[in-house]
Amino acid sequence: MLAATASDIALIGRVREADAEARAAQTRVFLLAAEWADAHVDPDASTQSGECVHGCRSADRRDLDVGDFAGGCAEGCVGDPDGFHDPFIPVVRWDAAAPFGAAIGRTTQAGSLVIRDALLTRHRLPRVWQRVQAGEVEPHRARMLAQSVIGRPRDVSDHLDRTLAHVAHKLGRVALDRAIDEAMLRLYPEQREAEQLEALDRRFATLHVDSINHVGIADMSVRGDWKDLHDFDRALAAVAVALAAQDEATGLVPDSLDVRRSRAVGVLADPATALALLSGEHAPPPSKRAQLVLTMRAESLTGDPVADNTTASRPVLEQAVRDWCGRTDTHLTVLPVIDLAGHDSTDAYRPRDATIHRADLVAQRCVFPHCTKPATACDHDHVIPYDHDDPASGGPSCDCNIAPLCRHHHQLKTHAGWGYSVLDTGLWLWSDPHGQQFLRDRVGTTDVTPTRRCRRQE
Repeated sequence: MLAATASDIALIGRVREADAEARAAQTRVFLLAAEWADAHVDPDASTQSGECVHGCRSADRRDLDVGDFAGGCAEGCVGDPDGFHDPFIPVVRWDAAAPFGAAIGRTTQAGSLVIRDALLTRHRLPRVWQRVQAGEVEPHRARMLAQSVIGRPRDVSDHLDRTLAHVAHKLGRVALDRAIDEAMLRLYPEQREAEQLEALDRRFATLHVDSINHVGIADMSVRGDWKDLHDFDRALAAVAVALAAQDEATGLVPDSLDVRRSRAVGVLADPATALALLSGEHAPPPSKRAQLVLTMRAESLTGDPVADNTTASRPVLEQAVRDWCGRTDTHLTVLPVIDLAGHDSTDAYRPRDATIHRADLVAQRCVFPHCTKPATACDHDHVIPYDHDDPASGGPSCDCNIAPLCRHHHQLKTHAGWGYSVLDTGLWLWSDPHGQQFLRDRVGTTDVTPTRRCRRQE
């Protein structure tokens, strides 16, 4: 075994120092999240009380200690599964998360989750919070604990705080789940039994959209009744055998069994085609439809063009497009070519469909800093507000003034002091009420806040 050199030991020491600084910085941000929440408490929500519209039992003095927040549901509201209106934490103003999330380079949703977890830790896990303040528990472990008490009664979070605070710095997911099971079994045995039965019966079939790669391959996972999955497996096997025979009949070398079983999923998506294949009959006209948009650039004319899959917002190779267009089990519709540099305008408030489509293709996502919501699911905002009294005087409904904004960020721009301008096609400059500035393009967000401005505000 080689002995460590003095330079190695010194270098490891520097690594540990840098890591300690990074951990300390993460802790400061987590503590500042609670401080930011305190500065932006919703004054109206903190005094609301009454019966929940979802029928939850309201929190009362048997649930609330001095310093807790009046109203709310005693065990967490079924209409608030993410715990933003937990009865034991203050309700933060609707526009507070956006500037905080932008300041740490995260989406508005991610910022709101950090704020929520900081408040849950401080108010429902005070012993853990004290250790976070002392730098003894890292924020990611405190957040894991905080998320585990969402929707759970106060006595459960109290129990977890008492029993886990001293080991929170090294607690893992498995140990936490075991502790929650123990707490629920001790305090709510009947409810825990019902939850476990429900969990065993929970079924799903999920297409993992983000898993698609450049050749158009993606992943899907299914959890269901064993008998249903067994029958589906047999159906895949039968179609895979039929596909092998079909390939041989057309002079092709059959794919491997795994590949044919994967192809069988697409065949079974059209039951009439699957029945014809299994019966040896001619396939009926296809019922499946898909839309592909092929984006061509000047440099692509001398090389391989790249296609954008607008459904998944991912690029795919030209060969994948050739394969899709060559399939006989899907309708192929050719749409007019869209020039992304084109310009269209109307005096009406609603932009033309071509303008909306072009804006979606240019932006791909909501153009607010760090937001990832698909453009096709967004509002289409007038960057310069539309003048309803005199449409010709400003705020036109044209390509250079329309951008996709999700509903929450659209409201922030309209009512909460955020503003932005178009610097170029696909390039937007944002400013928030606190002096922050962000440059947004199709790739992502760049923080361009002037350093002096931040220092003046401090």
